[in-house]
Amino acid sequence: MGNCLVLLTKTYPYAKGEEFIEDEIPRLAESFEKIIILATSVPDGAVQTRHTPQNVSCHAVFARVIKRSLPVNALSLFPFTDCGGFADNAEREALRGNLKRRAYLCYFIAKAKGVAHECARFLRKYDLSAFEGVTFYAFWFYDVAMAACWLRDLCKNPVKKAVCRAHSYDLYPSGSLTPGYLPLRRYLLEHIDAVYPCSQNGTDYLSSHYPPYARKIHTAYLGTRDYDLSPVKTDETIELVSCCHLAPHKRIDLLAKSLSFLSDLHRPIHWVHFGTGEGLEDLKKYAEEHLGFMKTEFPGFIRNEDLMRYYQTHPVDWFLNVSSQEGLPVSIMEACSFGIPVIATDVGGTSEIVRGGETGYLLPADFAPEDLAKLLRRQFLAEPEAHERLRLNCRRLWQENFSADVNFARFAQKLAPQEKPIL
Repeated sequence: MGNCLVLLTKTYPYAKGEEFIEDEIPRLAESFEKIIILATSVPDGAVQTRHTPQNVSCHAVFARVIKRSLPVNALSLFPFTDCGGFADNAEREALRGNLKRRAYLCYFIAKAKGVAHECARFLRKYDLSAFEGVTFYAFWFYDVAMAACWLRDLCKNPVKKAVCRAHSYDLYPSGSLTPGYLPLRRYLLEHIDAVYPCSQNGTDYLSSHYPPYARKIHTAYLGTRDYDLSPVKTDETIELVSCCHLAPHKRIDLLAKSLSFLSDLHRPIHWVHFGTGEGLEDLKKYAEEHLGFMKTEFPGFIRNEDLMRYYQTHPVDWFLNVSSQEGLPVSIMEACSFGIPVIATDVGGTSEIVRGGETGYLLPADFAPEDLAKLLRRQFLAEPEAHERLRLNCRRLWQENFSADVNFARFAQKLAPQEKPIL
């Protein structure tokens, strides 16, 4: 029998979220005899909303079950001096005098224990020893990565390994629950077989901060499907698009404020923001009060297939991303695949796809609203030929670096278990 892949996600393929996995699953299914998806944080009542290939089995671990297990799992770490042996000297030093960090670490370990226990319960339905090899693949460098390591150790198959991807909040401490601290980085790097950041910036960050484990850290770009170029515009309207969940670090309120400085521009402007969140009503209210000079639309949540259809049928001049923190945004990959130039903040690995003057323009993370307005104004007045060059460069860069067909097929080969894992 061939190889088996056990994939730990948050919610995919249930409910919504983690849409970027949708393009990866078909390539993984071609490379593995069997795939078992364990969605580890599924809300009550959620149903499977994404189609998966025939050789994929899916199981939902409900968030309430994990939440219920937290107190017992946390108590097992008492007296908390080294948190059950997981915290080394450097970890304890990072925790010294900081109750929030200590609580975060206890929560992290307790959650990982709960996830591993529930996942192991589902996996008992399968004879993993019958496969040539088993790979435990966590999509995040977080509690699911810890669970993947434990599940690997429980697996009776002699050919096995545990790997994970790393993106943004699970990679850079500035985006964690307690800024400046992410739990058990050294423990995870010591026990996992390989970590695959989604950007070179992420690889450089981990390698420089944890040099003894650099040999385990390798860049693996995500990718998006090919839908061809978006249509060429036929009128004078400037079409702007942004797409993200309305989380605070996405700063869509700052984007709206930047656009308010364009009220004296004598050209029609149309801004569409795809994505929902707690700030959506406030955003709509701001647009009513300050962006009346342009057309604005806030459709809320949109399925990925519907977003791709929008790009296929609507000319878009610029894609905008003003996040304070990113890994390497799939939303920007999607825009570039359609030949849509990008203006974004220079955070995380964004500069690996947004290259100044080539595929778009970068702003410093701490930009002022006037800075973005000035940059937009300058681009709106540029010659059409300059914009067309940006369009073609975006498409070319995407083809060379961010094609789903190429990247995910290559990554699937890396995931195949070996007698001695090839790192």
